[in-house]
Amino acid sequence: MSTPNPRKAIHRFGTYELDTRTRELRKNGMRIRCQEQPLQVLVALLEHPGELLTREDLRRRVWPEDTFVDFDHALNTAAKKIRLALNDEADSPRYLETVPRRGYRFIAPVQTEWLPERTKSKPSEAGLDFPEPHRPLINSRVILMAASLIGMLGGVYYWTNHHAHANGISASDRTMLAVLPFENLTNDPSQEFFSDGMTEETIAQLGRLNSPRLGVIARTSAMKYKHSGKSVREIARELGSDYLLEGSIRREGSRVRVVAQLIRVADQSPRWSHQFEYEFGEPLYIETDAATDIANLVHTALVPEATARANKGDSTDVHLRNLAESNFRTTEGLERVLQAFEDGMKKDPNCAPPYAALARVYERGANLGLLKPVDAYAKATAAAQKAIELDPSNPEAHIYLADALLTMNYDWAGAQTEIQKALALNGNDPSAHEWNGIFLELQGRFDQGVQELRTASELDPLNAEYLKSLGLVLLRAGRPVEAEAQLKAAIGLDPATDEAHILLAKVYEGDKRYGEAINEAISAFFLRGQRDQALRIKGVYEQSGFAAAKQEALREHLAYMLAQRKERYISPYSIAAIYASLGDRQQSLTWLENAYEQRDVQLPCLKQAENDAFALLRDEPRFQAILKNIHFPN
Repeated sequence: MSTPNPRKAIHRFGTYELDTRTRELRKNGMRIRCQEQPLQVLVALLEHPGELLTREDLRRRVWPEDTFVDFDHALNTAAKKIRLALNDEADSPRYLETVPRRGYRFIAPVQTEWLPERTKSKPSEAGLDFPEPHRPLINSRVILMAASLIGMLGGVYYWTNHHAHANGISASDRTMLAVLPFENLTNDPSQEFFSDGMTEETIAQLGRLNSPRLGVIARTSAMKYKHSGKSVREIARELGSDYLLEGSIRREGSRVRVVAQLIRVADQSPRWSHQFEYEFGEPLYIETDAATDIANLVHTALVPEATARANKGDSTDVHLRNLAESNFRTTEGLERVLQAFEDGMKKDPNCAPPYAALARVYERGANLGLLKPVDAYAKATAAAQKAIELDPSNPEAHIYLADALLTMNYDWAGAQTEIQKALALNGNDPSAHEWNGIFLELQGRFDQGVQELRTASELDPLNAEYLKSLGLVLLRAGRPVEAEAQLKAAIGLDPATDEAHILLAKVYEGDKRYGEAINEAISAFFLRGQRDQALRIKGVYEQSGFAAAKQEALREHLAYMLAQRKERYISPYSIAAIYASLGDRQQSLTWLENAYEQRDVQLPCLKQAENDAFALLRDEPRFQAILKNIHFPN
């Protein structure tokens, strides 16, 4: 690890590729500027995808012993520049994951093409080293330009739609508040986790107050403004907020000073400010105390008649809740999180929030394909029920129990009861609104589902996942124009979301815009690192038309999923849907039965797909038996 691999290669991930021969980082074939040291760090990480490279590993690789430099500052700066080049986020990374105090890990799938060794030049060419011409990812630049334009236009669609919605169709008279990332003024970069934790816990405490008069923007959107340099008015416009809460943390000797200020956006005037001082000690204790104090004072300032009060949480509880939201994407990462839960919960086995967070971990593990749903959701059910037994007022536990009841038992009535309890306890949780929106849509209650997903998007306006879910529900509701706008907005916020491209392809197919549909399908294959397959699909489309290209895309995606099953859980429901689209009844039925046995999380969608993806099987007794077992409500 101390020296670079002498062989040259092209590393591909998402829409990016890095050519170590020409020292170029490209996105969709277009070169992206990246300085030499960040590029060297990125190459090192790409040569070891999924592995932790310690700070010492990277120092030996990029900064030799005779280099005189502030190494910690240089490495932190390189990581920031890599994230800037890849449009990545430190708090919710898609590519570069920080392992606090240890190093970095590249977490996205990487395909590496090792290049042949160069032969020695002829004497007449001595001293010349021209790079071989780079063949574009797609010979016609039209598709590449279309993909880039989709990203740019998506941003325009998003800001236009969100601004109109936030200012013209508000579902209530609630005041909207955004908590901006607290500034770390300690002059110690290692304390960033402390200032970030303060931000997240303040958002959580304000959300739990569940005031019908106060809406709180979720952490995913708020954290995107860390070091953004944007003005109060810009941020408020983008988030649809009436007030912004900003703060800072400073250490002076043995004291920690936390300053918070509430700003009214209309005239950019301070509405409230306060300074808190604590003896320096365990950061999590300070974090929970300060966040609770700030939440209560801000709530009183904005809703004077309110009587609800935030309660100080346990530091272990905060730590475990943060772990539940951490970006584990491997079996090893999941195992580390579960071990931390086991160790932490021994300290107080009668504390409810960690059990709710544990249910979240199991369900995320299943959704990421790291655990089989039938096993994961059984454990999630037990954890959520234990949390509710200890504290029936814990809203998160009711969300996860609703999910588990629907997935494991197809208990639609029980799931509805639990999600309604969760929303009654915390109407500021966008994930609860998203879950309820999809749940309503699965029962054919499209208008209510759309409204719930719009609420989720209002509460977390920069989260592409909620826009993607809204686009899906609008598409199923027969509202393709609105679906297209939301899916483009999702891609504008997160260009690496392959699912949004697939859904957009379905929109275009339904509108007979076949060229655009193929462009979106090809983009999805590129994002999964399947460059050769994307080029084959393009070739089939050019030679034989859309229907043949669609069949080729289905076969390629089926082969991809079957291969991935050797490494992780892949939804048998998705495999069954592809076999049905390819006209293979028996394989489709077999995989659907497997999906039922595994309690596949997508199986509650079966009724909606009866006249679409599974129209071929509608009259099959085996298909009808599965439908009956899922207990769809009338």
